[in-house]
Amino acid sequence: MSSAVADLGLGLGESVRIREPLAATLGALGDGDELLYSFADVVKLAGHACPTTASAYVGCREALAALYPGETPVRGEVAVTVYGSPEEGSLGVTAQVFTLLTGAAPSTGFKGLGSRFRRKDLLTYDPTKPDAGAVCIGLRRTDTGKSVLLKLRPARIPFPPDKAARMRELMERVLWEAAAPSETAEFRALWMEKVRLVLEDRESMGQWLQVEEAKNG
Repeated sequence: MSSAVADLGLGLGESVRIREPLAATLGALGDGDELLYSFADVVKLAGHACPTTASAYVGCREALAALYPGETPVRGEVAVTVYGSPEEGSLGVTAQVFTLLTGAAPSTGFKGLGSRFRRKDLLTYDPTKPDAGAVCIGLRRTDTGKSVLLKLRPARIPFPPDKAARMRELMERVLWEAAAPSETAEFRALWMEKVRLVLEDRESMGQWLQVEEAKNG
């Protein structure tokens, strides 16, 4: 991994600490039972960094903090509902980030060992949207039933309009392989500036991210 991505993972945003009892049971973590995830892990999973993967990472982190106040979240004990279809927009990519952090998997997931550690079918899609203006994801603890609803509104990320317009213009040139080296460098800088904003700026987070408590069930 390049030093730029390594710096991104180590220097941006906050890491997510997760208990992983399955890995501990099978001896992968020595005497411990915790894993530490950073945004660099999301980059490795998705193959890129973008506002979508960054907002999914931050959103999942904040939702888990609300679901486990004062506790370390437990991987494999969170059910995730993505409201919409996997083909809709970037919901499939967003769901992959939630699978990475929570262990919740679709029908192709791990079936468990005996009656424990099942991850299969903990991630589902529901076409009924609680809020049509937001990307909505529900998280529920399988041990207590406590639930939260995460709402993401990427269009409200406060990136300056002039920079957004310039980034779109440059992206088209880059994708058509018509950009000069200086334009490619400018595009990359603008792109990563927005990613960094999502990951680092807690003051503006409330404009595009909300976590609400939901009814148990």
